[in-house]
Amino acid sequence: MSLLAVIMRTGLMLGAVVCVPSVIMAMRAGLTGVIVIDVLAIAVLAALIVLKQLPFTVRATVFCLILYALGTGLLIWVGARSQIFLLGFSILTALLLGTRAGLASVVLSTVTLFLVGLWGSAAPEMLMTPQSQGVGFWFTVTLNFALIASLLVLAIGVVISAMEAALRQEILARSSFEQQRTVLRTLIDAMPDVVFTKDLYGRFELANRAACEQFSKESEAQLIGLTARDIFPTEYAAQRESEDARVFAGEPLLNAEAFRIRPDGTVRWFLVIKVPLRNALGEITGLIGISRDITDRKLAEVQRDQLQQELQQSQKMEAVGQLAGGIAHDFNNLLTIITGHSGLLLTSPDISPDVQESVEEIGNAADRAAALTRQLLAFSRQALTQPEVLDVNAVVLDTSKLLRRLIGEDISLSTTLDSQVAAVRADPSQLNQILMNLALNARDAMPTGGTLSIETGNVEIDHTFSAMHLSAAPGLYVMLRLSDSGSGMEPGVLSRIFEPFYTTKGVGKGTGLGLSMVFGIVQQSGGGIHVHSEPGHGSTFRIYLPAVPVSTPTVIEETGGRTPGGTETILLVEDDSGVRALALRALQGLGYDVLTANDGLEALEVATSTDKRIALLVTDVVMPNLSGPALVERLRTRLPHVAVLYVSGYTDDAVLRHGLLQAEVDFLQKPFTASALARKVRTVLDEHASGSAAR
Repeated sequence: MSLLAVIMRTGLMLGAVVCVPSVIMAMRAGLTGVIVIDVLAIAVLAALIVLKQLPFTVRATVFCLILYALGTGLLIWVGARSQIFLLGFSILTALLLGTRAGLASVVLSTVTLFLVGLWGSAAPEMLMTPQSQGVGFWFTVTLNFALIASLLVLAIGVVISAMEAALRQEILARSSFEQQRTVLRTLIDAMPDVVFTKDLYGRFELANRAACEQFSKESEAQLIGLTARDIFPTEYAAQRESEDARVFAGEPLLNAEAFRIRPDGTVRWFLVIKVPLRNALGEITGLIGISRDITDRKLAEVQRDQLQQELQQSQKMEAVGQLAGGIAHDFNNLLTIITGHSGLLLTSPDISPDVQESVEEIGNAADRAAALTRQLLAFSRQALTQPEVLDVNAVVLDTSKLLRRLIGEDISLSTTLDSQVAAVRADPSQLNQILMNLALNARDAMPTGGTLSIETGNVEIDHTFSAMHLSAAPGLYVMLRLSDSGSGMEPGVLSRIFEPFYTTKGVGKGTGLGLSMVFGIVQQSGGGIHVHSEPGHGSTFRIYLPAVPVSTPTVIEETGGRTPGGTETILLVEDDSGVRALALRALQGLGYDVLTANDGLEALEVATSTDKRIALLVTDVVMPNLSGPALVERLRTRLPHVAVLYVSGYTDDAVLRHGLLQAEVDFLQKPFTASALARKVRTVLDEHASGSAAR
C-alpha cells in the first residue's frame, strides 16, 4: 500500500471522528462555514480513496488542497491557532509531491496567513489580538510560520531525496546482484565439474546439476540439507567429514585425489578442491567445493605407465638378445670345431674302443652345448627357421602324447581344440618346443599334482588390446592357451620370466632359458605372448600366432647312407681359422677342389685370380670387411650361376634385411659336423645342377 493511500485512509477515519464534535460545536456557535468546509473535506477525501484510477499526482494535489482549504477556513473562522493545518499542508505536500512543491506550498501558506491576518474585519468573531498590534503581529507570526515551515519542508525534502537516491541505488544494486547471480548460477550449472557448498554442520546448501547427477538426485532440492553420511557409505563419508573438518578449521584442501567405488563395482577417481566460505566479517560459515572426474586421465596414466614398462622391458630384452646372439655365434664356431673334429676322429679306422668312447662323449657334450646355443638364438630371434603352414590342433595332439609322459601321472592334462581354428605359418619344431617348455614349467609349479589344460581358438586382436598387451599388429590370430593350477607367480617374478638365465628353480634344476626361448620364437613368428598369474591361482600363458590361408606345406626328406662327395671346385670363405680348417679337411677328404679365403674381400680376389670354374660358394654370413650376402651380390656379377651355401652361428639385423631367415636360401646352422656339411654341400650342388639343366 502506498504512502498516499495510508495517509488518506487514516485521514478519513480520524477526520470522521473529529468532524462530529466539530460540527456540533460549530452549530452551537453559528459557524456555518466551518460545518460546510468540514463536510466537504470528508466527502472529497472519500471520493479520492474510491477513485484509484486517477493519477497519483492528481490525487495527491487534491488531498493537499483539502488541507489548505481546511487551514484557510479555520484560520478565518476560528483564529490563528488553526495555522497548524497550513503547516501540515506544506509538510504533506513536500512528502507526497516533492521538495519544490513543498516550498511552493510554504509560500502559499505564508501569503494566506498574512492576508487573513490583515483581513480582520472578515471574521469579527475570531479571537484576535487587539487592532493596535495588528499588522506587526501578523507579520511576525507569518515570518515565524514561514521559517518553521521552510525548515521542516527542506529537512523533509532532503531526507526524502536521500531516501529516493538510496532506494534507486538499492534497486540498481539488487538488479545487478540478481543479474550476476543468474549468470553465476547458469555458469555453475553448465560446468561439468561438481560444485557445492556446505554449512558448518556439513549439510549441503548449494549444488549444481553435475552434483545432483553425481549423487543420484533428480533436483537440487533433494540434496539440500543432506550430509555425506546420507549419501555415501560410512567409511567413505567419514573420510569426507575429516576433510571438511580441516577446511572448517581454515586449512584449504587443494587438488586432492580421491576414489569412490560405485554400487555397480566400478571405480571413479576425482580431483577435489575445498576452501573455507567466509562472511563479511571474515568468519568461516561453511565451505565451497569443486570435484572433477579424472577417471579417464587415471586410466590413461595407468596405460602409459604400463606401456612405458613394456617398452623398457622390450628394450632390455632386445639388448640381452643381442648379447645372447653374439655369445651364441662365437660359441657355435668353437662347437663346430669340436663336433667336426670329433666326427672325423670317429671315422678313423685306427681308433681304439676307449678313445672312441671318449670322443663320443665329447660329441654328446657338444650336442648339448649346441642345444643351449639354439635356445639363445631362439631368444634373440637370430635363428634360421623353416616355417610351414601348420594345423595347430595337429601339433597339439601330436605333442600331447609326449607331454603326458613328461608331466607325470599326478597331473591331469586336458585339451580343448577349436575345430575351426585357422592355420599358422611357423616352424613345427619350434612350436613343439613352445609346448614342451610351457608344460615343463607348469609341471614344476605343481609338485603335488594338479591340472594342465591346452586350448586353441581364433581371436581378433584390436588396436587397444595390441597396444596394452602385445607387440604384434592387430588382426586375426590363432590363440594357444596353456593354463595350470600351480602356485602362480608374484608380480616381481612375473615381470622377469622372459629374461634369459632368470630362474626361480634350485641350482641344477633349470637354465633359465626355457621361457626366454618361447618369447623369442613367438616374436620371430610375428606373434605375441601374454601371461596372467597370481600367487595361489596358477598361471595362464596365451600365445598369439598370426593366422594365414591354408596351403600345402613343403616336406623335405632327409638323405641317408654313405657320406656323398664330388670333384667340383668350391670357394670356402670363413673368418674363423679353426672352422675354415675343419671344413677344408672335410671337403678335400671327399674329393672336392677347395679354394679358401679369410673374408669377403679376399674371396673376390681368389675368384678373380683363379682359372677354375667355381661351382659352389660356401660362405659365413657375418664377416669383417665384407659380409656373406654382400660377397654373393658382388660375386654374381662375375659368376651369375654360382651356387651359394650360407653357414653361420647367428644372423644379425643386416642379414635379416637380406632375407636369409626365409626358406628361399640354402643355409647350414653352426655347429655342424663334417658329414652334415658334406651332405648339405652335395644337396646344394645337385639341386643347382638340376635347376640349371631345366633352364
